[in-house]
Amino acid sequence: MFPVFSFAEEKSGSGEPDPRSLVSETMTFTSLGFADSLDVQGSETSVYLGFGSRLDRIVKDAELKLDFISSPALIEVLSHLKIYLNGELQHAVPVTELNKGQRDSVRLPLDSRYFSDYNQLRIELVGHLDQECWNPSDPAIWAEISQASEVVLNSRRVRLSNDLSILPAPFFDRRDFSKLTLPVVFGPDYEIDTVYAATLAASYFGSQAKWRGVNFPVLIDKAPEQHAVVMLTNTNRPAFLVDFPEVDEPTLQIITHPDNPYVKLLLIQGRDSEQLLTAVRGLALGSELLSGPVATISKAQQIQPRVPYDSPSWIRTDRPVKLGELVDDPMVLQVEGRKPSDISVSLRVPPDLFTWQSRGIPLDLRYRYSPPENDSDDSSLSMSINGQFVEAFSLTTKGINGEAKRVRVPLLDDGFLGGGDRIRIPAFQVGSLNRMSFRFAFAAVNSGACRTIPAGSPRAILEADSTIDFTGYPHYIEMPNLQVFATAGYPFTRMADLSDTAVVIPPSPSPILIESLLETVGYLSASVAYPGMGLTLLDSWDKKVLADKDILAIGVDPSMADSALEENQPALLLRKSQRSINRPQDLGNLRYFPWSEDGAWTTAEQVSLNANGAFGALIGMQSPFDDERSVVAMLGTRDQDLLDVTRSLNTPGRLPYIFGSVAMFRGDSVASYIVGKPYFVGHLPLQTLIWYHFSKHPFILAACALLLVVLLTIILWRLLAVVAARRLQVDDDE
Repeated sequence: MFPVFSFAEEKSGSGEPDPRSLVSETMTFTSLGFADSLDVQGSETSVYLGFGSRLDRIVKDAELKLDFISSPALIEVLSHLKIYLNGELQHAVPVTELNKGQRDSVRLPLDSRYFSDYNQLRIELVGHLDQECWNPSDPAIWAEISQASEVVLNSRRVRLSNDLSILPAPFFDRRDFSKLTLPVVFGPDYEIDTVYAATLAASYFGSQAKWRGVNFPVLIDKAPEQHAVVMLTNTNRPAFLVDFPEVDEPTLQIITHPDNPYVKLLLIQGRDSEQLLTAVRGLALGSELLSGPVATISKAQQIQPRVPYDSPSWIRTDRPVKLGELVDDPMVLQVEGRKPSDISVSLRVPPDLFTWQSRGIPLDLRYRYSPPENDSDDSSLSMSINGQFVEAFSLTTKGINGEAKRVRVPLLDDGFLGGGDRIRIPAFQVGSLNRMSFRFAFAAVNSGACRTIPAGSPRAILEADSTIDFTGYPHYIEMPNLQVFATAGYPFTRMADLSDTAVVIPPSPSPILIESLLETVGYLSASVAYPGMGLTLLDSWDKKVLADKDILAIGVDPSMADSALEENQPALLLRKSQRSINRPQDLGNLRYFPWSEDGAWTTAEQVSLNANGAFGALIGMQSPFDDERSVVAMLGTRDQDLLDVTRSLNTPGRLPYIFGSVAMFRGDSVASYIVGKPYFVGHLPLQTLIWYHFSKHPFILAACALLLVVLLTIILWRLLAVVAARRLQVDDDE
């Protein structure tokens, strides 16, 4: 019933490929990471695009649909675009009198023999001007490639063997850069512990997906149509696996779908729900040990507890970090060409890093490059953070020996341009995914009038041992702050294994609510790139368990929350069609308003109404059980509205609009407010703590300073009076 298949292709009775094996995929340049058009400036300049090929597919044929506009100054015959796939020239697209200066579209077949696990598409502009004297770097030499251009892959699925050694593939394939969509199948009589096991499985796959985004459709007693995870106990299993053999131990097994030989099912099995949890932990903690179609898990536990802020995806704050640690392959730190593409280095900064009055983050930058002909040309290295220019360095003839620069990389909201080495342009965003970009530009060499010598193909490299240093910063943050939850999963991701997190859901959750749970926890684990094996899941407000936890409430019935939150009422109440909100005054751009000012959090308006339309909300507040713990509640008038709130966390365009203590979702719109008394999480040195909080109240600070001077004066006067009295007594005795 469940045979083991190989990589061999199956033909239908007519000799044609099985239609179930055929799949077509279209990737726009936008989906490959380019939000804007690709600007190619100068002759022999290239742009690069990367994409992967899944393990369970073989590319049979492919096509590049290229939309572009070329400069009207280019001359035909000599000017053209060269298309490379993994270093192999595929096509040369000529610039003609008919298409230059006009939008043109061409369809170019790509040779499937050159596809690999990871593919690089390079588009190079070779441009010539109709002039006797011209410069390869002339601004008139350009081409604009539309982000609507597409790569179309026509592939054939292959029959993978049932082998656990290829995990997490094919359920998650690191070669696939698209959002992870992985169905999770339950039997009809699932219980809270089964849901808990599925949540941990979603956390594992989310930690693998990282930046791609996650989607975990929930199927109840229904066979999936694609690769899926199935939660299976001896007493609760979906109908299509009702006759599958029972087990006595926690078991992991890969089988082939009974109706589709190209689809694999990962069975997480146990005699009961407790064994399911052991099997999931074995998957998350011991996947490197798995092989063969079946594995039984005898023991899986985390012996050494995690410590705060040790997430694999967050930059270390206990020592300087080398740039080589922040990239998967040191080769990405090297470029070639006169105007090569940017070298990009991504990093996440802990959301609660306290950077008040910081002079910036030290960056010891080391780089080497092909030296220019002289020191007076325009060759340079430009550095930017999140698209904002920071500093530029001239490339000199000493480049062959390398050069070191110490830069202070500024932090968000650190002011504007200052003097010395204090570059005060908003750049690093604490808690967000940051991108440092380094752009080398080599000028062509002018040798006398009317003679331009191309600079050849210069090379440049950022040394992997260049360091960036976040040490010495304490952890302290003003809450509630839904922005850090939306961008980094904070405060739950403070512990990478989510061991300080308790998730509360209603009893007997619906499939859609379970889907919201799986996707939310998957999102948290994706933020830290580590499975949340320490997560606690409850279906009631157990004060004893919640006392020392950050609480994530998903779709919790208000009657459950009332008893727990009676001491700290949220700014928004949502009960079916009844809605009530407390709001501050309309103060303009709320996102950048200084909320720490007195009165900024005060409720100025109260609104209560009844409505039946789609409505979801995120609410942040202080935990009623611990002053340094937080509660984030995800609510919806219907389960589908709750799922829409969850998926907003995987929608980059919505994240900037989620902040404060309340975020409300209606269709495509997001409205956020900050209401209620703020609280602080973390610790500061006593002196810094005093100065930070009193800095917002200068008159109180001045009064305290004056009072201190008066007290010191009185004490000094009393001491002098005592000394004078003693002297008088000595004189009288004599």
